[in-house]
Amino acid sequence: MSLPELKHPGYTLEDWKTWEGRWELIHGVAYDMTPAPSPEHQRISFQLQLAIHNALEAARGKDGGGCEVFSAPLDLFIPGEHSVYQPDLVVVCDPAKITQRGIEGVPDLVVEILSPSTAGKDVTRKRWTYEAAGVPEYLIVDPGERVGLLLRLEDGRYQEAARIEWGSLVALLGGRLPVSLG
Repeated sequence: MSLPELKHPGYTLEDWKTWEGRWELIHGVAYDMTPAPSPEHQRISFQLQLAIHNALEAARGKDGGGCEVFSAPLDLFIPGEHSVYQPDLVVVCDPAKITQRGIEGVPDLVVEILSPSTAGKDVTRKRWTYEAAGVPEYLIVDPGERVGLLLRLEDGRYQEAARIEWGSLVALLGGRLPVSLG
């Protein structure tokens, strides 16, 4: 699936480098990352990052091997795009993709925790981008509904792999990594 082309050039990465504050640049469109996430959003992000980290540590030397989990703010640069993303959590299993600038390449898992100010972008533009880029898994967490949606790439398209109730386990990274949601 390819993304639509902008009818105007929009902003560039060179523009983005000069901006103060936290910004995402998605296909030439600038998104201000303020206000900061709510305490509940941050609580969920921390708990999920810790759960993923602990599961990765338990899997070290097995299928979960050399993967690492990172939290926002961290810049994600997808090859072939002139965009920069700041997902809530990213799991990367190839250390060559971890650079001084951020994550450069397609991560193994992206997690977005919905906020009122970003939900629309997370479930549309980012979903399309991650799908087109070949991100194997995309976990969308909805704190308001207390549910998660795990999307897995199959034949180049995201398919719903699991709808996760709060407090339930979800198997990430192709089913190899059990993590509790909420």
